[in-house]
Amino acid sequence: MSWSITKYNIHEWFMAAAVFCMSVYSKGVTVFFALAFLTMVIQFFSVGRKIEWSSFNRWAYVMYGVFAVFLLSGIWNEWNHKAALSEIETKISYLAFPLLFLFTSKSILHSLKRFQWALVSGCVFFALICHVHAISRFFETGLWSEFVYGRLSWTFHPTYLGFFYLLSMVFLAGEFLHSTNKRKSKLLLLGIVFFSLETAFMASRAGFLALFLFYAVFVFYVFRNGKNRKKAILVIASSFISFILLFFSFTPIKTRAKEAINNSKDITEVKKEEKVASTSERIVSWQTAWEIAKDYPLGVGTGNWKSHFNERYLLKGANFAAEHSHPAHNAYLQILVEWGWLGLLSLLSLLFAGLRRAWQMNDLFFLVFVLGVSFHFIFESMLELQQGLVFIGFWMFFLIHRRQYSAIPKG
Repeated sequence: MSWSITKYNIHEWFMAAAVFCMSVYSKGVTVFFALAFLTMVIQFFSVGRKIEWSSFNRWAYVMYGVFAVFLLSGIWNEWNHKAALSEIETKISYLAFPLLFLFTSKSILHSLKRFQWALVSGCVFFALICHVHAISRFFETGLWSEFVYGRLSWTFHPTYLGFFYLLSMVFLAGEFLHSTNKRKSKLLLLGIVFFSLETAFMASRAGFLALFLFYAVFVFYVFRNGKNRKKAILVIASSFISFILLFFSFTPIKTRAKEAINNSKDITEVKKEEKVASTSERIVSWQTAWEIAKDYPLGVGTGNWKSHFNERYLLKGANFAAEHSHPAHNAYLQILVEWGWLGLLSLLSLLFAGLRRAWQMNDLFFLVFVLGVSFHFIFESMLELQQGLVFIGFWMFFLIHRRQYSAIPKG
């Protein structure tokens, strides 16, 4: 029997492995996507498979193409070549997904669940690794805070990791609604509780708010489609109760939340100590970004934002932010600074296109993804780090690219 990469869809498994790595080891993502692309190119040239133009969503390519122009070509004003090339090196991966899907077969559009299970598996695997690492650190330091926020998330930004956990929970909740197998339903419910607890451990305020955003969207989805309300209540109740019990029983989580509230009471004060409260820091970053945007309506360019931010940080006395070249902590403002109002408009158009497609396809995962991304953009410059850019780039393009015929079957 002859072995065929076409027959066994090896490229799809490589892509699933890359999705798995998105929440485990971000550098491994590039390797598996490269292998997926290589196998597709081999199919194209050696097996004679043709590009399936009929399966394309041209608007997905147009939207990505327009936004990519701003991601990679904001080089006006006092262009800093070294800084710009470093920025472009990070953002160039954004262009990989349209190219990747150009050579794949139409069957990839039916692989949504394979990728979603890869995401869930990666999140569970990495969460367990993080807890093992936290236990090891706890024996060294004796601090229970090893199990909270940045110390627990280890190599990932906690807000990003919390978002990955949220999407995993959304997928499991959708599967639970449609499951008729009691054993599978129990495992799905256990997974929902697991990720609710992990959300509490992350102790990210954006993550907390996103969790309640999910509850609202989930209820809307259930009522809109006439889904099983008892199952929906069970999902929300199990998630909320487990989250609340851990939140109030584990002191380090409560302490971090209390500190966040106290530090937010005087968010207009610019502190000069080594590290200020994250809320105060964000307000300073937002104010600084808005000031730059007003002065440069066309943006300062890909390689210039750090120098512009740092100069104004020093004038404000925000020395820690200047020392670490903090971005705007807001994706909308960050893009406004780098690429001006046209760049911001392209991002908003992309998000709107995603939201419209999610609504048309009646896809819970897609809907929460777009709303979740739009929400997290308020608190983090998620397109400045490879962790955020690759994750959002892959899922947004894949979900928008899928046509109605590849929608999730209604159960």
